[in-house]
Amino acid sequence: MRGLPQVRRPNQFIAAFAALSLAVACGPSAGGSPSATSGGPPSDRLAVPEPSATPRPSPTPRPTPTPFDYLPALPTVPLDATTAAALQKVLDDLVAAGAPDAIGAVITADGQWSGAAGVDGPNGRAATIADEFNIGSISKIIQAALILRLAETGRIDLDAPISGYLGELPIDSNDATVLEVLAMRSGIGDTSAELLAQARKDCGRVWTRNDTLISIPAPHAKAGAAYEYSNPSYKLLGYATEQVTGMPLETAFDELMFNPVSLDRILLQGPTQPAEQPWALPIDGHAGSIDLAAYGTGGTLPCIGLSTFSFGSAVASDASSLARWGWDLFSGALLNRDSLTAMWASRLGIERLPDFADPAFGTRGHQEGYNSFLVVLPTRQISAVLFINEGAADVQLGVRTLVNALAG
Repeated sequence: MRGLPQVRRPNQFIAAFAALSLAVACGPSAGGSPSATSGGPPSDRLAVPEPSATPRPSPTPRPTPTPFDYLPALPTVPLDATTAAALQKVLDDLVAAGAPDAIGAVITADGQWSGAAGVDGPNGRAATIADEFNIGSISKIIQAALILRLAETGRIDLDAPISGYLGELPIDSNDATVLEVLAMRSGIGDTSAELLAQARKDCGRVWTRNDTLISIPAPHAKAGAAYEYSNPSYKLLGYATEQVTGMPLETAFDELMFNPVSLDRILLQGPTQPAEQPWALPIDGHAGSIDLAAYGTGGTLPCIGLSTFSFGSAVASDASSLARWGWDLFSGALLNRDSLTAMWASRLGIERLPDFADPAFGTRGHQEGYNSFLVVLPTRQISAVLFINEGAADVQLGVRTLVNALAG
């Protein structure tokens, strides 16, 4: 089994995330998380019960049991033909029901499968399993895992104020700790609708790191008290990553999250790191608020303006690579058991999904013209991904249908 050195900080680390898990509901709504530029209405946000009104409870050592074992080594053989046909039928049925395209990937202990159906390119080009997709807020799982990996190796203290990792950037981080920012309990709200509209309007603009500072609003609540979905909070984590590693965030994703598990078709898009081709592109009637001709501007998906504005929430991947990354995360190849348990127990970039019979972890990604879902079911040894180029598509229902097809 691949794995990192088990660098542990039991007294601080376990206590901190255990306290957070008491204040944050582990069972999210089915909607998933909107991306940094989705601008979805409140109904698209995760419905979370308000935690205790007492801010920043004193950490108390309280180990949280892990509801699963590590996944085994990544299988290298394809799934059998009967299972593959059942999975492909799910994609075909989604397209027959009105989806412009459907691209999926499934990994089980018995093997791997990927498939595609429908159209996702100009001139009626058929979707393919190699097509790259903007995965939106699924990127936050990767960013959270990266921060936890830095914590395992002692480069970040999760209990310290994030301000200590932001250098001289003129940001009011509200005295929030790194862990509070990871759990979206920083007291900093979401990006304004006006800025989102501005980013969508100019697809060719390259937002610099300093440009994106204006997207981080002033704090409006005390850090540590209540969960509030906040894309700017994860931008703070991106700034902190660059400060700690001395690398551009795109490089840090590569070096710490993708290269260690030999993945080269998943990357954080940026001005010097375009999306791999071929691209999954929306077609007429499914493009959202961006003109079809603007997709791919600057070499990124949906375009360089939204990719750079989104900062760390602009990962592009094919379906198979994302499913493999999800498998590797839960196999111990990237994080130790404490970190992995903290992710689900304290809702650090990932959700525990109630709509599956078995323990299931993942999230939805949404961006203009792109809708995606990643789910990992460790006890059943399944990692599954679904992409659809349609913002209104119910990708969680679709990926659940893929998982159900495995049982015949």
